[in-house]
Amino acid sequence: MNKLYVYMLSLLFVINIANAEEGKFRLGVEGGWSPVELEAEDTAQAIANALGETVTTEYDTGVFIGRLFGKYGLSSNVDFEVGYFQTSSADATYKAASGKASESYDVSGLDLSAVFKSEEGFFGKIGMHSSTVDGAAKLIFGSTSVSATGSADGSGMLFGAGVEIDNVRYGVTRYNGVGGIDTDLTYGYVGFIF
Repeated sequence: MNKLYVYMLSLLFVINIANAEEGKFRLGVEGGWSPVELEAEDTAQAIANALGETVTTEYDTGVFIGRLFGKYGLSSNVDFEVGYFQTSSADATYKAASGKASESYDVSGLDLSAVFKSEEGFFGKIGMHSSTVDGAAKLIFGSTSVSATGSADGSGMLFGAGVEIDNVRYGVTRYNGVGGIDTDLTYGYVGFIF
């Protein structure tokens, strides 16, 4: 699956909304937090082995995630959603006697899902996403400074569950394979539907 596939499905979704005679189209916003594993301790040890020096590290253990979405009620218990999500950056710094290094990552993407609801307000969802992981690194040794950036694009599945009460949504969503790499995001959130 690639971005083109997600964009085409999103276009079909918008066309269906424009032609829909029943149901409602609504907008929403979600905010939450996801744990992340930067493997900073392993990186610090690798740097220490290469330099023969003690290396200290400080790193983030989680990121904030924001998501804007539109949903269309296909029936009383099925919605289709399309959304855009963005994380805050996950940062790590490494310090040794001879220099320091840092790395930073953030994720953004589009998603499309089917949401299955119960009369009690519980829901489950399944879908797909197309996402990008952007990374940046900087090394400083003495008067020499080197910077690098990179990104990875890809798509994967998403799964979620939660409860929606009076236009307030509480839930958990998992994005598998963000950026097409072996990295997942699982975040808990609170959302508001307008």
